[in-house]
Amino acid sequence: MPFSAPAREPLILIVDDQAANIQLLGHMLSDAGYDVMPANSGEQALARAQARRPDLVLMDMMMPGMDGFELCRRLKSDPNLLEVPAIFLTAATEREFLVRAFELGAVDYITKPFVVEELLARVRTHVNLKRATEHLRLMVRERDDVTAIVAHDLKNPISNIRFAAQMLRRPSISAERHAGLVDDIVSCCDEAIEFIQRFLQRRAAIERVRMLESAVVDLGQLADRAIARQQAAAEARGVRLVRGGKPLAAQGDPAALRNVLQNLIGNAIRYAPTGSCIDVQIDADRPGYARVFVMDRGPGIPQAERTKLFQRFARIAHAGTDADESLSTGLGLAIARDDIEQMGGYLWFEPRAGGGSVFAFELPLASAAAS
Repeated sequence: MPFSAPAREPLILIVDDQAANIQLLGHMLSDAGYDVMPANSGEQALARAQARRPDLVLMDMMMPGMDGFELCRRLKSDPNLLEVPAIFLTAATEREFLVRAFELGAVDYITKPFVVEELLARVRTHVNLKRATEHLRLMVRERDDVTAIVAHDLKNPISNIRFAAQMLRRPSISAERHAGLVDDIVSCCDEAIEFIQRFLQRRAAIERVRMLESAVVDLGQLADRAIARQQAAAEARGVRLVRGGKPLAAQGDPAALRNVLQNLIGNAIRYAPTGSCIDVQIDADRPGYARVFVMDRGPGIPQAERTKLFQRFARIAHAGTDADESLSTGLGLAIARDDIEQMGGYLWFEPRAGGGSVFAFELPLASAAAS
């Protein structure tokens, strides 16, 4: 079951240089179930809004120092506060300034002396509109993320099918190798169908698409299967895949781990020079954890690019390589890290001694997780 944060009360920032007005408004809004943050000047309001983002700002129009107009302009120039609705409190004699207030980004105004029911209705309306807008924006983002994740997770088996099919075209291929490649194609198709079935089963709730299972995973078998799936791609680039280390079992999601390891091996193949070797090592040099290392002799990651490694849609510049980037989405490492962290582990990069890259992840040992 996914964790969810408890709902909080909407936070209203009240800005007025008159303490009596702040007290009156504060009592009204608190009694109506709102959380209130008072400020007696524009400067104080701006500082408090930047420290704790409100759901709505209720501000006096005329104040000494930074007046409501300047405060509204400052709020709308801050990207983090741009979407916070601002309502002006204005005396009847100040209504000629309303056009300027709306031009600066105010969403509404309330005339003094105000009617309690009207003020509460306007506040409630704009808080609800803001939250509805944020919810729609989140839904759009989640939909886009799901689409990108589906495309990425299907890319690995489809790429492996493509490489295996290309190998089958070679006239000198042996009957044994031919049969092995056909088996690889069937297995990759099965993996793609399995993923689609899992996705469709979980599609009803978008936020649950990436929920992972917990099971005991034999990392040696996992590595062997991942290497077998990537063998055709490695042969096409003239690269050898070697697996070593200890037979260890970790706690994790088998399908997600398969995708993570295939992604790391696939990246290593893409950038490894012809004739080089990619080492996949399994070890337990940290107590209670199993570690898997994928080590290549490629060009490595430039220092300036390393901060982008695990960002979604970030594209890393690899100097001195002719690797084909046509299928890269910039999502693989970000998804891999998210999945490993959801399984209670960690994924990282480090430069390899003598040149190249090391991508590694650790997970709790199955025995440690059980205890």
